[in-house]
Amino acid sequence: MRLALACCVAAFPVAAQTDFSALTHAERRALGEEVRALLLAEPELAAPAVAPRNYAAEAYQEKAQADLALIASLTDQVLAGAPIALFTGDDCADCDLALAELEAITDAYDIIFTHHMMSDPASVALAAQLGMTDPPFYVMADRILRGHMPDIVLRRYLAP
Repeated sequence: MRLALACCVAAFPVAAQTDFSALTHAERRALGEEVRALLLAEPELAAPAVAPRNYAAEAYQEKAQADLALIASLTDQVLAGAPIALFTGDDCADCDLALAELEAITDAYDIIFTHHMMSDPASVALAAQLGMTDPPFYVMADRILRGHMPDIVLRRYLAP
């Protein structure tokens, strides 16, 4: 380790004086091969250039984890053993359609769902804990879907 460090320190003045724009074709080729070998040996050096950080996704990661933890803590009450729960209300234009489509899908796939009516105070309390106020919305173990979801979307999530 000390020898490698000593070699690097000894070579530093020479490297600092190298004019990389004045390299010969053979020198450029040799440098390229060295850089390639280094990047293959340690790909994390190039990772930021190849796949830059997604700051927007990182900003929401903590919130997403908190939401998943909240759903997990309420799973027994919300899902009650089913893979999906639907919250509907009395004065809701899309709720009847959402309920009919979910019934058809769960019948076709032979699965059950849990139905929460927002006229029930316990369902309203669950919805408030989930941060949801406007029915219809669907809850699964790993997501909440706001509003009426088309049949094809629900099939994608519920297909065996």
